[in-house]
Amino acid sequence: MAKKRLPPLFLILTLLGIDQLSKYFFYTQEIGKQTPFLEPLFNTGISRWLEMPMLIILIISLWCIALFGYLFYNAHLTWGEFSLFLAGTLGNLLDRGQLGGVRDFIAVGNFPVFNVADIFLTLAIILLFTREILLLQRREKNIHS
Repeated sequence: MAKKRLPPLFLILTLLGIDQLSKYFFYTQEIGKQTPFLEPLFNTGISRWLEMPMLIILIISLWCIALFGYLFYNAHLTWGEFSLFLAGTLGNLLDRGQLGGVRDFIAVGNFPVFNVADIFLTLAIILLFTREILLLQRREKNIHS
C-alpha cells in the first residue's frame, strides 16, 4: 500500500506566485518590452495557438490535475515534479478563468511565445522522463549483471 503523502503546498504556492507576478510585470505592465525576448501576446488557444473551446481546456486541465495528484499520492512523482506540474497547470488555468486566455510574453526565436507556467510544465516533463529513463537503465543494468 502506498504511503500517504501531503502535497508541498508552500512550493506550489511559491511557483504559482512567480508565474502570476511574471505575467503581471512582463505582460500587463509591459516592463522590459524593449527587450528582444519579451513579446506580450494574449493566447486564447492552447499549444501553438490551436483554438479549442474553453470547456474542453477546463476538462483537460482538471483531468491533468487529478492525474498529477494520483501519481504524486501513489509515489510516482517527486515533490518537485508534482509542484512544477500543478503550479504550471494552475497558473495557466487561473489566466483562462479570469481573463479568457493566457498571458504569454517570452519569445525565443521561431518558437511559439510562452510564459513561466509553460516553463514549469516543460521542466516537470523533462525531470519525469529523465528520472524514468535513468530508472530503466538501472533496471536493465541490474538484469544483465
